[in-house]
Amino acid sequence: MILDKQSGKDLEFGVVCDILSTYCKSQKAKENALNLTSFSESELLNREFDLLEEIQEIYLDERLSFPHPNAEDIDTALNILRIENGVLILNELLKVFALCQGTKILIDFARNQQYDYPILYEACQHITGIKDVLGIITEVLDTKKLDIKDDATPLLLTIRKKQKSNRSEINKNFEKALRRCRQDELLGETEESFLDNRRLLTVLSQYKKRVPGRICGVSAKGNYTYIEPQESFELNKEQERLRIDESNEIFSILEKVTFRLRSEKKHLKAFQALLVRFDLLNAKVLFGQSYKGTRPKLNKTKKMHWKNAIHPLLYLKNNEVNKKTIGQEIEMNENSRFLVISGPNAGGKSITLKTVGILQLMYQCGLFLSMDADSSCCWFHQVLSDIGDNQSIENQLSTYSYRLNRMNHFLANSDENTLLLLDEFGSGTDPELGGALAEVFYMELYQKNCFAVITTHYTNIKILTSSLDSATNACMLFDTKKLEPLFTLSIGQPGSSFTFEVAQHNGIPNELIELAKTKVSEHKLQVDALSVSLQKEKSKFKKINTEQYKSQHKARQSMREYDEKLEKLQAKSERINQFVEQQNKFVTMGKKFYEILGKFKHHKTEKATMEALKKLASIERIKIKEQANPVVLNKKLNTPELPKASEIAEKPSAKQAEIIKKVEEKVKKALVVGNKIKLKNQKTQGVILEIEGKKLTVQLGNFIIKTTMNEVEV
Repeated sequence: MILDKQSGKDLEFGVVCDILSTYCKSQKAKENALNLTSFSESELLNREFDLLEEIQEIYLDERLSFPHPNAEDIDTALNILRIENGVLILNELLKVFALCQGTKILIDFARNQQYDYPILYEACQHITGIKDVLGIITEVLDTKKLDIKDDATPLLLTIRKKQKSNRSEINKNFEKALRRCRQDELLGETEESFLDNRRLLTVLSQYKKRVPGRICGVSAKGNYTYIEPQESFELNKEQERLRIDESNEIFSILEKVTFRLRSEKKHLKAFQALLVRFDLLNAKVLFGQSYKGTRPKLNKTKKMHWKNAIHPLLYLKNNEVNKKTIGQEIEMNENSRFLVISGPNAGGKSITLKTVGILQLMYQCGLFLSMDADSSCCWFHQVLSDIGDNQSIENQLSTYSYRLNRMNHFLANSDENTLLLLDEFGSGTDPELGGALAEVFYMELYQKNCFAVITTHYTNIKILTSSLDSATNACMLFDTKKLEPLFTLSIGQPGSSFTFEVAQHNGIPNELIELAKTKVSEHKLQVDALSVSLQKEKSKFKKINTEQYKSQHKARQSMREYDEKLEKLQAKSERINQFVEQQNKFVTMGKKFYEILGKFKHHKTEKATMEALKKLASIERIKIKEQANPVVLNKKLNTPELPKASEIAEKPSAKQAEIIKKVEEKVKKALVVGNKIKLKNQKTQGVILEIEGKKLTVQLGNFIIKTTMNEVEV
């Protein structure tokens, strides 16, 4: 996407990039954030968002912690590796090690989570050679002390052992000299200091001749003299020689390591590129969380529908002072590609226009947007804007001259893949003449099939918009009672500038306002009054529609609740039928079994009993085979609770309650022990065995259950 410098400045895209860079750790990622550019293809943009969404999911998963290592700048090390005889210093080797370590952490995380987050794994799987590079470095580097290992070579180990022994002797002799001077009260308050890797006594200058040794310096005011004790002369010289030997050996070690790393240059570049990329990806996710950003869908056609779209910079600013930011619903497509916004000054026209521009730029640069997730965007090849008062002192251009230059640029470069953002269209010169020229420019741009968001006060532009098939009027709503803007975009009709209403609200005397009205043509006043009237009517209808929508939503919710209750009751009824059928079947079988046992109880052997039981089992097996759905023992099927009346019907009215009461009294009189009854929603008839108040004991076939009067039919 093409974005000229002026449009980026108008839309404050640089401010967005500045904030994004603060979430980066490495300098290279910060530079990339400050110079953020649009993706060249929509497919690449979708891949970026797929990866960003996986990282966002990991951040929201409390079980995981996404690694965000600092991508150390190893450009100096890479330059040294390009030189044939170049040798890395220890500090540069440590930077290379930190980079490799961060890369390994990221790759290990991606590999461990590859099944849950495959896109993250795919973005890292091209990295190879990390173990080999780390192996070369860790052979000689102590990763805890971040220094060359003592045993990196046998010679270095010998040198450091001698250094340790020598340092012990130096400290022993120095402590003796220190105690002696302390007893003689020859020392200053600090007693000792350190210079050129040597311990020195801090002696009061008046006593310096009493301390044998070499004077190494004097304090700024001359009060103290720094003396190297005589006992440490030779030992310090030996320590210095060992230090030089150590330095030479370390250089030799680094020379060999550099030679081995020279063949790994490509891998090191890949490691740095990976960490810089993920540093910026992390920054995008964290920045998006600050304004509750989401990923809208990308349409293949020129169609966009933004719901609750908010300017991210305005949101962050308002959020600091706990102020609410009002979102806008913006919809544009090929049949409505020119959106002309009118309305009162300070009503939010310019910020709405800037919101469209900045969100479109952010989206095509792979940043989350401050709008609802079910919104959708489209792809533009360039965004061009003319916003605010941009006088050019350098070229001695007035505001209007500057705008004419910009318009000339728009006319020459706009096409069907262009998004134009024109604020206060046609202003800057004589209103009547400027309005006429603006109308001509408007039609020229319209015929280029580009998309445009335009703010204006010109009536002729509003009228022209209403006559075009692919142009739509919109306005910023205004509270005519409180005489203050509502900062809400309403698409469908032009808005009044509310010039006189705003003037009245700001304390301008009524007589001056009335006098001003006499200066305006009656036709102009009628048009303005009509706009105000239309806006009031639209607000009224919007309120009615909102109430109707709420009522419909409530009705649908009630229907869903009813369907859920009905489904539960039907399931409960089915369980009751299954339970009763199962119990009847097994009671009948038990009865037959008991009769066989009673019939052959006087026989001396069980042969006859067993034959009768086998015959019974054979008969039942044949019946089961013949049945499509035979009764099967379900151990999990417990005794069901019969449905309560409150679960089946809502609370009856007073008239219904009276009718129900009469029916219940009639039923109560008919309920007598021994009478036949039928449970509601059941086919099986039963016989009343016992009555206790409203509770009944009923026999259904061979099964006895307890119920209430409300649940039976006589």
